[in-house]
Amino acid sequence: MKFAVVEDNKREAAALIEHIEKYCLTRHIDCEISVFHSENKLRSAFRPGAFDIVFMDIFLEHSRAQGISLGEQIQKEDKNLNLVFYTSSPDYYAESNNMNAVHYLQKPVTEESFANALYKLNAFMERDATSITVTINYKKTDIFLKDLIYAEVFGNNTIIHLTEGSPLTAHRALRDFETDLRKAGEGFGDSFIRCHKGYLVNMNHVLEVNDDGDFIMSNGHKVYVRVIKGRTGHNILHDYVTALARHISYEGEDN
Repeated sequence: MKFAVVEDNKREAAALIEHIEKYCLTRHIDCEISVFHSENKLRSAFRPGAFDIVFMDIFLEHSRAQGISLGEQIQKEDKNLNLVFYTSSPDYYAESNNMNAVHYLQKPVTEESFANALYKLNAFMERDATSITVTINYKKTDIFLKDLIYAEVFGNNTIIHLTEGSPLTAHRALRDFETDLRKAGEGFGDSFIRCHKGYLVNMNHVLEVNDDGDFIMSNGHKVYVRVIKGRTGHNILHDYVTALARHISYEGEDN
């Protein structure tokens, strides 16, 4: 397994390397660790597939871009990148979630919190490999859950919007597609929410809520949100991010 540590503080970089080496040694995992003390050094070595996991310090003192911006840029180059942010401040959690960061570690990193991050990383990798089989034009097509932005009703069919390519039309009612999706993604289905009778969204692809209370998705599309019992789009997104924050636990107390 190939790790990259992006940290301008050499002492903290050494501490994180020690955690990685100990974790891999006790679990009999072959590991290769590369350390980068600046944005430029990472950029000169980075290419898609070069690393399995990147630990990114959010505050890079000698960088034109903070870690959040740098992480966003390298994620665009490598869509399969597993990115773990770590910092002394929890203030950037919501922003890192919008980037689909695997985890958010708070300094000082302890053996317990590090092990918890890797535990959840394995869960995310398993989730990313989870797919649903859908019949499109009489041919079976596999769709990875992580690539599904949202689905919408179109007559008796379901239009599926993905991170790449044109929308797909499945000759299946949205409610049946939702049932199939939750069965396929058992344990990972909580990120899919029926925000409107005509829409099913992947909350990991919600960028923001506009002034009308509707979702703006990662592909720029607007998805309508139905207000039920006073719950608006802002409430839904806030509750989802809060639930994720509790699940992740900055101190690594849950496992």
